[in-house]
Amino acid sequence: MTDAESKQVPAPIAYTPEQAALAVGRSRSRIFKGIKEKELTARKDGKATLLEVDELRRWVNSLPTIGRQPEAA
Repeated sequence: MTDAESKQVPAPIAYTPEQAALAVGRSRSRIFKGIKEKELTARKDGKATLLEVDELRRWVNSLPTIGRQPEAA
């Protein structure tokens, strides 16, 4: 095993709006709309906007379902 192979990048705990859009399959504009309409909670670090992975999961799970209803967890 080489040094590069042993240095694994940890899974992100937060995304920029652009990264969040890619992660959830929505547009950057839709992410900002979600923040503006208080559907999504974002964090600020200076001018940078960050969205936590758990918050993105919560938001996606809160969206309406169609077709077969998901089974209770």
